[in-house]
Amino acid sequence: MRNFDYSFLRSGLLPARLVDLVAHIEAMKTMAVVHKKEHGRLFKELEAFAKVCSVKSSNAIEGIVTADERIAAIVNRHSATLDRDEAEIAGYRDALNEIFLHHDRLDLSVRDILRLHELMLALVPSGCGGSYKTSDNLIIEEDEKGERQVRFRPVSAAETPKAMEQLELAYLTARDD
Repeated sequence: MRNFDYSFLRSGLLPARLVDLVAHIEAMKTMAVVHKKEHGRLFKELEAFAKVCSVKSSNAIEGIVTADERIAAIVNRHSATLDRDEAEIAGYRDALNEIFLHHDRLDLSVRDILRLHELMLALVPSGCGGSYKTSDNLIIEEDEKGERQVRFRPVSAAETPKAMEQLELAYLTARDD
């Protein structure tokens, strides 16, 4: 089982590098608001590009790859999906849009996570979106030589409901502390 204990944050002792990074991000966010007003069209183009890149890289982790032009067409809703992989790409697009549009109403709750999962698999025939996995899986990485290795070992199917509950409770505790 994974450990979701973030009580160490109460000490207030954070690495200086992390504090500097957060301060830098805040400063960039402030500057972005100003620049967004001045260059609205450019920011929309950058946002669209970032969505395509996010969809591409997140799906590639799961072994779902297709041509950049196809990903852009699906993300920008210029094309219908042609197969299961493209349906998963479109589902990820829909979940990402939900986050972009409603981030202020989403929480790290089991309910919200399962809803996003449901959106991700809504276009997949016989998809099981909105429910926990029923079998174990591995995230496999394949290099340019075709050699495969385990990149990440997710929580087992049997442990997933309890791990999700613990994750939500740890988040709520950390957020409210």
